[in-house]
Amino acid sequence: MKILLITYSYTPDLTPRAFRWAALADELAQAGHEVHVLCAAELGPSPEVTVEGVQVHRVRDWLINASTRVTAGAASPGASRPGGWRAASRSFLRKTARTIWRATHWPDYACGWILPSAKKARELCRSNQYNWIVSVSHPFSGHMVGWLIQKDAPGARWLVDIGDPFCLMEEPSPNNRRLYAWLNRWMEARVLDRADAISVTTESTRQLYEAHFSRTLGKVHLMPPLLSLPPVPAAIERTGQGVAVRLVFVGTLYRRLRSPRYLLACFAALISRMPGRAIELHFYGATNDCAEELNACPEPARSSVFVHGIVGRSEVHSAMMEADILVNIGNDSASQLASKVIEYMSMGKPILNIISAESDTSMAAMVDYPAALTLLRGETPPSTDLDALCSFIERPPSVSPTTVEAVRARYSAAHIAALYRSILEQAGNP
Repeated sequence: MKILLITYSYTPDLTPRAFRWAALADELAQAGHEVHVLCAAELGPSPEVTVEGVQVHRVRDWLINASTRVTAGAASPGASRPGGWRAASRSFLRKTARTIWRATHWPDYACGWILPSAKKARELCRSNQYNWIVSVSHPFSGHMVGWLIQKDAPGARWLVDIGDPFCLMEEPSPNNRRLYAWLNRWMEARVLDRADAISVTTESTRQLYEAHFSRTLGKVHLMPPLLSLPPVPAAIERTGQGVAVRLVFVGTLYRRLRSPRYLLACFAALISRMPGRAIELHFYGATNDCAEELNACPEPARSSVFVHGIVGRSEVHSAMMEADILVNIGNDSASQLASKVIEYMSMGKPILNIISAESDTSMAAMVDYPAALTLLRGETPPSTDLDALCSFIERPPSVSPTTVEAVRARYSAAHIAALYRSILEQAGNP
């Protein structure tokens, strides 16, 4: 079977979609399928390479080429820049251009990739008789490419793989909803109508789509998050009186979707309640518009907060291995589940889970996990939450190797790829 995978983000990008589909493409290729990947960020002199049996075709996003910002070695948000009036002028122009861009672009930041990648996809369709086209979001632009080339691949079926909702997602909004809310819904409806199959990662997302788009009934398949961690390195022994308790958060922060404010308030109170205990809080990943909230953390807690920015996958993995407690901040959304929740459970570490609503998808994901403390986010942490947090740090629960192995098997690339194959192989050669 021949498969064309259309995804803006692909390895070596450090994004959940890149991790997921690099692993799945490899599994599909190993199962004997011919897999072509069309993605962004043209790297080096040759934009076409074959990796582990997967043929990768890279097309540059002619506007912002955002994919290059999330690769290993990308500059961290805190990187220093030269000063002076020229730098101030450039900064002002960048901010002005960014404001205009965010107010006008559609359907999302990857819109500059749609037309050149559609052109490349048509060339690939003429050279290969694909059985399936698989388009991936986030960003939604990947589905736009799939929609544009439908008539150029008359023998192919179309699987729309949805990581994050598009028109139903308010934060972070993919575009200016005041201008484009109607267009977002119209376009997503067209994509979903034409799709032969649709895949989502949570049951709540499936229910959301079936409630808002009646023509999706019977087409939406549940494909759980995928565990895409590298092999587990040897744990680093951390002993001694002066060794700090390490709390580690991995992921992307947004002020309106996944704010660190409540976590920082808990951490500051924790420092005050446990003055004789060294405790550190580490953030790995993009901080976006949360710099002010991070800087507002009061002393002495602020000196124990470390923001590392975007770093390589192996460094993140090592940080999770060295952590005493892993921290999840739930989305202000009832349909999204951060893939890092699965990664956290696979590490067998205690998890501090901060949520905004009791319907948070992490609750269902961790229902059988024995080492999680869930706190419901509010304006200020109540004393009951702080008491529970102190006890959690002083006496963290343990996780058995059997539980860890069960998590790794349930969310392994092999298992999730088998679920996708059940869709792709059910019709044979269309």
